[in-house]
Amino acid sequence: VEKLDYAMDSLKRSMKWDEDRFGLEYDLGIYNIVATSDFNMGAMENKGLNVFNTAYVLADQKTATDTDYERVEGVIGHEYFHNWTGNRVTCRDWFQLTLKEGLTVFRDQEFSSDMNSRAVNRIENVRGLRGRQFAEDAGPMSHPIRPDSYISMDNFYTATVYTKGSEVIRMYQTILGFEGFNKGLKLYFERHDGTGVTCDDFLAAMADANDVDLSQFALWYSTSGTPTVTYSTKYEDGTFTLTLSQKSNSETPMHIPVSFGLLDKATGKEVVPTTVLDLKEEIQSFTFDGLEGDAVPSILREFSAPVKLEPATGDVDEESLAFLAARDTDGFNRWESGQKLYASLIFQTLDDKTSEKTMEYVNEAFGRTLMDKETTDYSIQAYALILPSEGTLAEEMKVIDPIGLHKARGTVKKALARKFQSELLERYNELTEIMSQDKEFKVDAESIGRRRLRNVFLEYLCSIKETPEEQATAAKLAMDH
Repeated sequence: VEKLDYAMDSLKRSMKWDEDRFGLEYDLGIYNIVATSDFNMGAMENKGLNVFNTAYVLADQKTATDTDYERVEGVIGHEYFHNWTGNRVTCRDWFQLTLKEGLTVFRDQEFSSDMNSRAVNRIENVRGLRGRQFAEDAGPMSHPIRPDSYISMDNFYTATVYTKGSEVIRMYQTILGFEGFNKGLKLYFERHDGTGVTCDDFLAAMADANDVDLSQFALWYSTSGTPTVTYSTKYEDGTFTLTLSQKSNSETPMHIPVSFGLLDKATGKEVVPTTVLDLKEEIQSFTFDGLEGDAVPSILREFSAPVKLEPATGDVDEESLAFLAARDTDGFNRWESGQKLYASLIFQTLDDKTSEKTMEYVNEAFGRTLMDKETTDYSIQAYALILPSEGTLAEEMKVIDPIGLHKARGTVKKALARKFQSELLERYNELTEIMSQDKEFKVDAESIGRRRLRNVFLEYLCSIKETPEEQATAAKLAMDH
């Protein structure tokens, strides 16, 4: 029975969160969850009687990882949120499936972000989007989030309908703002509670509640494929100019929200806080005046649109990547910049063409992140120190060399571990001392973040094992962990 405790706590948190965030209360006197080991899906949101696979309900600290706990919390929340977005307001027909699923996925992502690390939750969501949905969009099964036809309804349950659908919902919030999105959702429920609706009904509620024209944004529902946004920049006499262009399968330009910020190149200070730029034309320029000096752009913050972002020149600006990886105030872009920088060094190592300049940039970004003791989000700090996985790196290679890639990644990892060995051990011991004072096991954002970061330090330290002495040290550290 104790394995059900965390699921019950997650349900209570999701109910309170839905009331606080959207003013949505549960409408029945009892809420039932049934768990079965033989259920061949994750869960099903039957009204008042949710059916779950036991993997998403049962959790025990003796066997469950932090990821298991986060998964239980996310799925419990997802199925509960369906009570309003799926049950009380449902789809008029199967073509509208992305409305209930995309909206509910967005809601469970926001819930998980508020309960844990927002930046890390965003990173994990984007990883999944790029790994599954972008691949789907690039293949023969590419389809818009609201398809025009189908042979079998089972074929509708795709990454595009679910995850890209949630990104479309997220873009409403990015464009309209937090309060504007809530106003639109409130009007949506007032108009359609107890009915079957369409994606057009949702768009109309958002537009009417905020008195804006979203007709161009509607192209996201009918356009397949992943749009590409290219950028170029120019600084002159205190004015920074950003030029964006877009390319997609749509015959006319789409409405793409691009969250953007600027950091002073000399001081690292954020001189333009996050601003949403509405890219509505094929090519569009945005200017920022009154700057004291040149600045480094942070583009597509929080991954504000499901697009591919590329520099117009096609070249990788490693200096800017190192700057953003060490200083960007946006957690997602800080992680993204670091990943690109690490990848560049790993591929150079694979080709036996390692650049000393690239190594300097990597060391600067890694060292600043490692010794940042001011951050309160341990999870994003951990993610910013982890090298890209071999699977992620392989996606960028035309011809995959798994053995060479494994060796190159390991070489970079060991080089970082050796250079920062004393700092890694210092931070590891600091966290060990803090965690030893905890009297009970906790599954909250801070506790999960500490365990996550400490494990990253351990992984780097244990990679130093060339000599018998180093092997013994690594083994003792791992056993004592």
